[in-house]
Amino acid sequence: MVDEAEAVVEAYDSLADKVRSGDEVSGELILGAVPTTLTGLVPLALTQLKVSHPSIRVRVVPGLSNQLLLQVERGQIHAAVVSKPDVLAKSLCFSRIAAEDLVLLAAQSTAKLPVLDLLQSQPFIRFNRDAVVGRQIEGWLQNNGIVVNDVMELEGLEAISSMVAAGLGISIVPNRCFIESDHLPLARIPLGNHAPSRLLGLVSCVDSPKAKVKKAAEAALLKAVSIGEFNITSKV
Repeated sequence: MVDEAEAVVEAYDSLADKVRSGDEVSGELILGAVPTTLTGLVPLALTQLKVSHPSIRVRVVPGLSNQLLLQVERGQIHAAVVSKPDVLAKSLCFSRIAAEDLVLLAAQSTAKLPVLDLLQSQPFIRFNRDAVVGRQIEGWLQNNGIVVNDVMELEGLEAISSMVAAGLGISIVPNRCFIESDHLPLARIPLGNHAPSRLLGLVSCVDSPKAKVKKAAEAALLKAVSIGEFNITSKV
C-alpha cells in the first residue's frame, strides 16, 4: 500500500506540470542545501530563480550531504545542493554545479611558512568529519602522512573562518565559488600539486516528478556561479 500511495502522490505532484503550457514553470520546490552554500551560492541562485520563474515557491532545508541524500531518496525533499559523495545511489542523479579547490585557511598574521610546516606547527581546526568534505580533508591528510594538532571540530565554514581569524588555529576548507561577503583578515593558501577539489552539485531522483522545477533550479545555480558574487546588484 505504501508503494501505491507514493505513486499516487507523485502523479498528483506532476499533474500540474503536465497540463501547464509551453515554457511556464511553477510549483513548490523543497530544496536541501549544505551549510557552506547557504550564505552565498543558494541565496544568489534563488534571486535568479525568482526573476526567471516567479511562480516557483522554494522551501530550503539545511543539512549535511549524507542526510540530504537520504531525504531525497525518501522523497522528503525534491532536490539538494550537496558535495558529491564517493558513492551515489542508482536512483539518484548528480548535476555538477561547481568545483571548489581545498585550501589552507590561516589568519593574515600567521607566519609565512610552507603548508606542511604550518599544518605540523599550528593548532588545527577541523571541518566536521560527518560531512563529505570533512572526510575528504581527513583523507588528504592521511594520504600525505600529515599529523595535525586538533583543537576543535566545527560544521559551519563561517564558524571556522571566525576562529581562524581570531588566531585560534588554521584549517583546510573549500575555496568557495563566489566572492566572500565578509572582510575577515584571512589568507587562503593553495595546498600544492594534486590538491583535492570538492564537487558541488544538484542531486535529485532519476524519475523525479519535479523535473522541470529542478531543471530551472539547476540553471539558476549555474548562473549564480557565473556571477560569482552576492550583492544587491546580483538580483537582476
